Amino acid sequence: MVNRSLMREELGRVFADQQAEALSKVIYNAYNNLVRADDFNELKGVVRDLAEAQQRTEHRVEELAEAQQRTEHRVEELAEAQQRTEHRVEELAEAQQRTEYALQQLTRQVGGLSDRMGGDLEDVATIVIHDALEREFGWQIDELDRAWKVWDGAEEEIDVFGQAHDSTRPDTRLWIVGEVKFNLTMRDVERFALLVDRATRRLDGEIVPVCFSYRVRPAVREAVKKVGYRLVFSNGRML
Repeated sequence: MVNRSLMREELGRVFADQQAEALSKVIYNAYNNLVRADDFNELKGVVRDLAEAQQRTEHRVEELAEAQQRTEHRVEELAEAQQRTEHRVEELAEAQQRTEYALQQLTRQVGGLSDRMGGDLEDVATIVIHDALEREFGWQIDELDRAWKVWDGAEEEIDVFGQAHDSTRPDTRLWIVGEVKFNLTMRDVERFALLVDRATRRLDGEIVPVCFSYRVRPAVREAVKKVGYRLVFSNGRML
């Protein structure tokens, strides 16, 4: 900062007192006004920079606010989609329950139908086998029926079971052991062979294995013939 007293003293060496006083005052005021103008101009520049920075900040804040709104809108859409998904899952779960319930009913119905058909088929088989054995061999056949036997600690189910009597061999007890299938397969014959083997070891007398079926493939017929079993068809014909 300019010292006016020193300036007055220097000017007083050249100018008269009044002139030196006037000049020092003018120069001092002019200098001070100049400094304030520069400071003011600089301040205006700083204020302008701050204003521009503020505008940029406000613009960025507006952009962030818009982005936030878009985010919130997207979150709302996702929440609605989640609700629709959960609702759909609930519908699918209910549909699944209805399907399982219907499947259980169908299974029971099919099972009951299968049991009834199996029972009906065995009823037919006992009559046809009875007549076929009497006709072909002249045997006296006792009542044939389904039977359960406990062999080796396990319960055995025999589709057709009963005794027969051959007048030419009065001392020989004949046991009719029958397997009944609508469609006799090779696997059925193999399982039946195991049953016949167990019956042979457990029953006192001669085992007469008989397979009854509505339909038999040629290869299965040959397998039955090879093991020496009788094969009776639904029409009463015996292989």
